[in-house]
Amino acid sequence: MKSRIEWLILLIIVLAFALRFIGLSRNPPGLFRDEADKGYTSYCLLETGMDQSGRCWPLFVKAMNVTTSSLYQYVDIPFIAMFGLSETAVRLPACLAGVASVLVVYLLARSLWGSTIGLWAALFICLSPWSILLSRWANQSILLTVSVPLGIYFFLREGNRKFPSVSHALLSSLCFLVALYTYAPARLFAPVLCVLIWAASFSKSNLSAANRSIYLKSLIAFFALFAVGCCPLAYHLLFEVKQSAARLSNIWIFDQPLSGAVIEWLKNYMLHLSPGFLFLNGDGNLRHNTNVFGQAHWYIFPLLVAGIIQAVRRRSRIDRVLLVWFFCFPIAAACTRESIPHALRSVFAIPVLQVMAAYGIVALYQWKNEISIRISRETIKTCVVVWLIALVLFPLIFQYDLMFRYPKYAALDWEYGYKDALHWYNEHNSEADKIIVSGLAEYPYVFFLFYGEYSPEQWIKQQNIENVEFYPIGKPVQSVLDKSQGRILYLLRQEELPIAPSEQLIRLPNGQVIWKWVAWGKRHD
Repeated sequence: MKSRIEWLILLIIVLAFALRFIGLSRNPPGLFRDEADKGYTSYCLLETGMDQSGRCWPLFVKAMNVTTSSLYQYVDIPFIAMFGLSETAVRLPACLAGVASVLVVYLLARSLWGSTIGLWAALFICLSPWSILLSRWANQSILLTVSVPLGIYFFLREGNRKFPSVSHALLSSLCFLVALYTYAPARLFAPVLCVLIWAASFSKSNLSAANRSIYLKSLIAFFALFAVGCCPLAYHLLFEVKQSAARLSNIWIFDQPLSGAVIEWLKNYMLHLSPGFLFLNGDGNLRHNTNVFGQAHWYIFPLLVAGIIQAVRRRSRIDRVLLVWFFCFPIAAACTRESIPHALRSVFAIPVLQVMAAYGIVALYQWKNEISIRISRETIKTCVVVWLIALVLFPLIFQYDLMFRYPKYAALDWEYGYKDALHWYNEHNSEADKIIVSGLAEYPYVFFLFYGEYSPEQWIKQQNIENVEFYPIGKPVQSVLDKSQGRILYLLRQEELPIAPSEQLIRLPNGQVIWKWVAWGKRHD
């Protein structure tokens, strides 16, 4: 039996890897600017030990005028070293994190309810559309689907205890610290979750003479490590406010009267818990979700409901901790007003949805006698057959859409075309005295750095690319051309400079022209 379980979890992990790795370099269809920036920062760290701004091995890196955590960039260094600056190298850490989350969720569910339920939880996250898509591009949020459930795993691993031992408390705290430095929303989520899971573990028996000393040691060890680990982040937030708050200040809901902010927060919170977001429509951003399903397949919905009901009924320590985890996942995302509901900022939901759905299987098995009294055996069999069909059919539909249709209808959202445009530029830049890039694009310089493998030493020192001028964001290239500047290559949108003949057209997969190279003037000798 043990050997069979091991082969099954290995099969699920292999399937998870295949779903996330096949076609990784070309799907998503374009390299988004955040991905290019992460890859080039890793390249700078590999070559110089400094980020793009010249800081030596920083804890936070500057990325396109904002400051973000550097964990993903550090994880990506060995992949850049092995495979160079490529889409595969940049996306592999996310791909492997998505696969690792399958194993972690299996270990967590197995420790709570046994190997069979662990396999179900692993299968659910293996097939999760939310997890699959976020595992296919370079975003640091996917790392949270490993660190957070791993923290819960160590916290609950000794299920027969009323609280974790000192060693497991330290391991759990360390995992939550990693989450804290992974992605900005975790700066709120992780501390709140840590406090609440300890509160959920509290009981009068913890204060008995026999348990008091061990309980206090575990509690103190957990929060002492967490507090010490928070110090660099606290310094960054308090004394580097301009950098740390650059992004948040534009999307924070608490820039209004408190009553209005509370109402907006509650509305945002409920939107993230709504069936429309989780099971029907999902996040409207095509980088966060395809246009076929919600963030999760609906076949886990009845199991999720059963798991929540069972946890509310039993209210053991494990149940309370799982409920806290589930109802905490939207708290950080609800504090923002951009693109709500937001799949990246609520990424903490991915593992807990699957764990609670697996718990639903436990609940339904325990309720089987009660169910058989109220529902006929034929109806139960029909429901099971329909559910199994959905379990097979929905992932197949999603995967077909992801691999064959998604690269076409989502290309524009992935800034498709830069790779082709830069390939042409790398072959013809010696023919021009100067390159001018339209401002009708956001941060195009990162693609010149990435696809040109621009010298990190030169970029860090000069902060510009030789002979390339980037117009300010939102500003199109003027229609008056000056031949006195020599031969100039313009990277433009289709509607810009219609009077100039195009040297090269860059098209989307559907044939639509997205960029064009235009040459003007004669080369200076």
